[in-house]
Amino acid sequence: MTAGHSIRILTAAAALAAVGTVQAAQTNSSFETGDFTGWNAQGAGWSVTDKGASDGRKSAQCAVARDEAPNVKACAKVISNAKPGFLIRVNLDVAGKNKHKSSSAKISVICVDKAGAILAEQEKKISAPQTEFGRVTVPELLVPSGTAEAYLMLMVEVATPARSAEWWRFDRVDISVD
Repeated sequence: MTAGHSIRILTAAAALAAVGTVQAAQTNSSFETGDFTGWNAQGAGWSVTDKGASDGRKSAQCAVARDEAPNVKACAKVISNAKPGFLIRVNLDVAGKNKHKSSSAKISVICVDKAGAILAEQEKKISAPQTEFGRVTVPELLVPSGTAEAYLMLMVEVATPARSAEWWRFDRVDISVD
């Protein structure tokens, strides 16, 4: 296992631990309820906003404050119908502003066993976002045997102290399981 691989697994595991038990239905993928119904947001800076939504009037936003210290912020939802042998596909709209590139976004589909150990993960990392929403596709994930729970995680990682305010927006989250 490479050092980079270990760090990636630890980051995902830390984010999963921060989210804790997520009990959510596959609803509110465009955040139109105006809150995080069906999602569990962890870390300062998460909100539902009506600024620049790509689908309807609302989107999820994760703000990074000027001088914010390195950390990981997560927003997760359970993929309730993901069973072993099923294929999970995720597409969503992402926009962001990170002038000094202090932060990046990662969208992950993660399958864990009953003890919470990660069995499989697919991710899409975005380090240079567009200020207008663009469609992002996470690589497909085949749910492995032994999976107790599958999650979709929106993560914002602040890698260096932020030199200016940054933000990330997420909308029109489409999850298919077959």
